[in-house]
Parts: sequence; structure tokens; C-alpha cells
Amino acid sequence: MNRRNSKYFIGAGLIILIILGIFISIGSENMTYYHTPSEILKNPKEFQTKKIRLMGFVEPGSVKWIPRETKLLFSVSDEADTVLPVEYIGSKPDMFREGQGVVVEGTLAHPELFTAANLLVKHNEEYKVKDHGATKEDYYSSME
Repeated sequence: MNRRNSKYFIGAGLIILIILGIFISIGSENMTYYHTPSEILKNPKEFQTKKIRLMGFVEPGSVKWIPRETKLLFSVSDEADTVLPVEYIGSKPDMFREGQGVVVEGTLAHPELFTAANLLVKHNEEYKVKDHGATKEDYYSSME
């Protein structure tokens, strides 16, 4: 291999490394990690300026839906029984209920309140077909 070909390979390698570095830096800026209420409330100042995802369960008895304002107020708890109040403005998901697993994305407005921009409801991934009966007639009669 002559000098001219080796210069092309070195130049191509540098271009590939630069492009790879750009992709890695862009990806790390857009990453959002999941946190529990315990992690957030342990050091709230660390999370106040970041967009984060809070995951946990909707605390029973904490749900308040205000339809005129499309505001949903509820609390999220974790295994350590740490509770963090959440305010979400937007339409209430159909599957949202107390005790349900949720992931909310937003910011910690202050140590007492998490302001959510997105609300995702976790659901069971196991789908079962209802037993409608052994015969075709039983199946059609069960659908009435």
C-alpha cells in the first residue's frame, strides 16, 4: 500500500470517528432515565432543572380529576412507600386508575410537586381470550 492510499484510510477513519462522536453526544443529551419517588425526594435539588421520568403506582385515594381544566392531580408511590404528588394537564387516559402503574415525564416544580407533561399508563401485556363455550352456538350466545 502506498502513502496516498494510507492517507485516504486515515482521513476516512477520522471522519467516521467524528460522526460517531456527534451521534453519541446527541444521544446522551436526549436520554431520560426513570426514577422513583424515593430517589427524587432523597435529593430534590439534583432533579429540579432536569426533564425526568417518574415511575411508580398511583396512590389509592389520591386521584382528583378536574374536567373543566383537564387537570389530573394524583400521587405516585414506590415500594418504599414514598409518595410524590403529581399535577398533569391533559386528557385523562382511559386505563388510568388507583393502584395502576404509571410513568410520568416532566419536571420537579418544587420538592412538593412533580409537573407532568406526559402520562403513560402501564398495563398487563398478557392478553387472554375469553372462553365463550365449546360449540359455535355457545360462542354466539355469549356475545349477546
